[in-house]
Amino acid sequence: MEYILFAFLALLASAANTIFNRISANKIGSLVSSVIKAFFIVIACFIISASFGHLNQLYSLTKEQWIWVGVLGLVTCVDWIFYFLSIKRAHLEAFSPFEASCVLFLSNLLFSIFMFSSVTKGGTPLNIVLFFLGLACLLGAMIFAVLNKKINPSTKKIWVLYATLTALAMAFTLVIVKTKLTDVPSDVIAYHQMFIVFVVCGIMMLVSKSFKELKTATWKDYLKFFIAALFNALLMVFRYKAFSYDNAVPSIINCIVSFDFVLVSTATVLFFKAQNKKQLIILIIIVTAGMALNVVSGLV
Repeated sequence: MEYILFAFLALLASAANTIFNRISANKIGSLVSSVIKAFFIVIACFIISASFGHLNQLYSLTKEQWIWVGVLGLVTCVDWIFYFLSIKRAHLEAFSPFEASCVLFLSNLLFSIFMFSSVTKGGTPLNIVLFFLGLACLLGAMIFAVLNKKINPSTKKIWVLYATLTALAMAFTLVIVKTKLTDVPSDVIAYHQMFIVFVVCGIMMLVSKSFKELKTATWKDYLKFFIAALFNALLMVFRYKAFSYDNAVPSIINCIVSFDFVLVSTATVLFFKAQNKKQLIILIIIVTAGMALNVVSGLV
């Protein structure tokens, strides 16, 4: 069960990544921020590959592996673009639980389609019932986050579409890693994936002429970006490593890593002056129940 250890390491990296993302520079536009973060993640992944002794494997992929790594990078670009489109239009209290629940719901649903017996432990009736009850809880959390007017006072719901597309892109990313790239070291996957994001977003930055924003960042801003990028790189490497094990249950890995949302939300309720605490607590309970049911379905 080594994959569970790497899933928990990914959870810790995810929590640190969330914290540093929140304190990193916010005066820079989303496109330029994406370029900077992608650049630093590439550097971080290169350092990780060097420490793991995988530098000779960075450019020794097969033709099929190159294709899937390319698809992975392009899907990630879609993920990032729609993420920034949604977060700018959504109320944060609604966006965070919706996005976390939607990623879990769609990724676990896709894995149930592509790897049904693995996700439901051979497809026994009990595991199937528990698994889909977990999906139902996650779907309920998504609906609650959108329709509850205290959490989502905005009448414009276009962000829901953008957030769903973001979650769908992330879900496909995880499916590609698990089904097509298990023979490639996780750090090598992350390196190429983020290099493609850097190139694509860099071209978009040049075309839009938003590169002028680079001059507005101080060295402290870039340091914050690098620290956040380092934890982001570790998150990707640990998560992909967890998926690489033959006995790994994708739904369990997804739930463990996504528990970051529950930790951050609980801390917000307990230690910060969060608005609508009652509604947020309800969401935490629903999402936690969905995670627990999906995890149990993969263990019993």
